[in-house]
Amino acid sequence: MTLEIHDLRVLRAIADAGSLAGAARALGTNQGNISRQLQRIERTTGTALFQRGHHGTTPTAAGRLVLGGAETLLPLIDYLLDSAAEHTAQRDAPTTGSDTVRIGSVNHPLLPTIAGFLCTLLPDVSLGVHTDESSAALLDLLCADGLEAAVVRHFPSHDAPLPAGIDTAVIAHEHLLVGVGDHHRLAGRHSVSLRDLAPETGVLVDSRNSTLRRCFLAAIKHSGAGLRMSCAADEAVVSAMVCASSAALPAFPVVAPLPGVVYLPLDDDAARFALLLAWSRTGKLATHGARLAELARQAYSPASDS
Repeated sequence: MTLEIHDLRVLRAIADAGSLAGAARALGTNQGNISRQLQRIERTTGTALFQRGHHGTTPTAAGRLVLGGAETLLPLIDYLLDSAAEHTAQRDAPTTGSDTVRIGSVNHPLLPTIAGFLCTLLPDVSLGVHTDESSAALLDLLCADGLEAAVVRHFPSHDAPLPAGIDTAVIAHEHLLVGVGDHHRLAGRHSVSLRDLAPETGVLVDSRNSTLRRCFLAAIKHSGAGLRMSCAADEAVVSAMVCASSAALPAFPVVAPLPGVVYLPLDDDAARFALLLAWSRTGKLATHGARLAELARQAYSPASDS
């Protein structure tokens, strides 16, 4: 037996929901079907991929490895399926003189601004936008000619080198953030280090943002701070935990603030990253990438820059 695309979607749904019942609701089926599918997948891989505990269903070490692969593969698969559907639609649609440029981005407030600048630079093209929290997946799509440009995060301390065949420009230098209750002992600080947080517990919303989890855990490992981690079911539970205790909430800038939570930048080297615009040297934006990055840099909010 082999793993199929649907199997990866099932695993991701379980990780996103934090429970088999939640995954069943997300996929429009019942919990029994999800349980049987998970058992079959685990027989195929020969190891347990999830374990159940007080905080719900969480991935094992092997599960995190498989989910990491799914995080890379599924955006590529979705892109191929979308491209096939788009090709069919374009084939059947009346011929027009416009061209299409596809850009990708991590979830960031600058994306609409960049899209607007791109439409100004190339007024005769139509724009396609693809978002993904995995910068690695966006770079893979860029290298596979699935995107013309992408806004990505790059952590020099622990990310793989940027791929060959692309050009990049720094839009801004940013930090990972931690949110603490507005009455927390550190709430009045301008910034904190991971060692400052060592007595606390870091809280993440299930495992939905695996990119944030990976980056935050890498920063902890690099600093040797020994911060404990916990999971919560949703943002309301996280907000309650952070405000009612000494818990800390990791976040990417710029966040949608939770009530009663103060966000502080981490000043550790491993928590610093560059927000980059990357583009193909042979793509449709080869001659516009540098100008687009410069416009984005000028529009970047100084209040959130480091």
